[in-house]
Amino acid sequence: MKATILLTTLFCIITMACNNPQTRQPDSWCNQKPRAQFANLKEVPTTRAWFKVYKVGDNVWAMVEPYNYQEVISYLIVGKEKALLFDTGMGLDTISALVKELTSLPVVVLNSHTHYDHIGGNAEFDSILALNTPYTIHNAQFGWAHPVVKDEVTPAAFCREKLPQVDTANYHIRPFNISRFIPDGYKIQLGGRELEVLAVPGHAPDAVALLDKQNGYLFTGDTFYEGPIYLFAEGTDVKAYGQSIAKLALLAPQLKQLYPAHNTPLAQPAQLVAVKKAFDDIMDGNVNGFDAAATAEYAFAKDAMFFAFRGFSFLIDGQQLEAASLKK
Repeated sequence: MKATILLTTLFCIITMACNNPQTRQPDSWCNQKPRAQFANLKEVPTTRAWFKVYKVGDNVWAMVEPYNYQEVISYLIVGKEKALLFDTGMGLDTISALVKELTSLPVVVLNSHTHYDHIGGNAEFDSILALNTPYTIHNAQFGWAHPVVKDEVTPAAFCREKLPQVDTANYHIRPFNISRFIPDGYKIQLGGRELEVLAVPGHAPDAVALLDKQNGYLFTGDTFYEGPIYLFAEGTDVKAYGQSIAKLALLAPQLKQLYPAHNTPLAQPAQLVAVKKAFDDIMDGNVNGFDAAATAEYAFAKDAMFFAFRGFSFLIDGQQLEAASLKK
């Protein structure tokens, strides 16, 4: 079994057949071709050129930002009385204006976590729910300063032509006000629709997933997407991630659709089981990775190890990985 896993991993690394779909480096983000999945989705016309919007479920709209290398996706989930916006994107265009084109209902915001690429438009909204963690409170109070996010608006990182205006010299993520702190398991009532908040720390201390049990939908944030799953940044907890992905994998039999926060808006629930198994294999020492920073593609991932699988990959903090292995 171990030999088979090692051979499969090496094949993935050599051929890149299993590598994260997120890693695309087009000549220009203005001319990039849509990912294959989008050919099967019906685009919803809007006036905001920065976004592409697709109806991807029962009163669920994916709000995609395909012209920045993050390829982040926010979701609008509509009930009979209210709507919930799960993430607010990069903050490069006015996402609240886009939301108003899709619904006239009151909107409440919940973030999958408070990394800058998911809270960029939070300051445009008055009603924001959040977990009560020091990480969340800090990011709400201070936002993310220009020196931290400046690489998001370099010519190689985004298509400036798709924006009505952008001040790249002063781009930053604005602070925002949290209107209510909520606990793990909190249920949001939208009117004829209930969404359950699931705390899934690991990728970030305040990471959550959102469960629509009636429809069999799970919005996974960055805990799962078809791409390189980052477990090396400040605030990452590798052990907690293992517990969180195990928690979500248990839900797979009752799910019909996953909605990740990057690259493509639709994924199969069985992927959660595959990710859990892959992560467990890494923790058990059954899979060999390599130094991510030794590659041109992941040179920014200092002290991280790269592990490739079919349809997704991991970048994992080397020190936490070693500490976890020593405890086995």
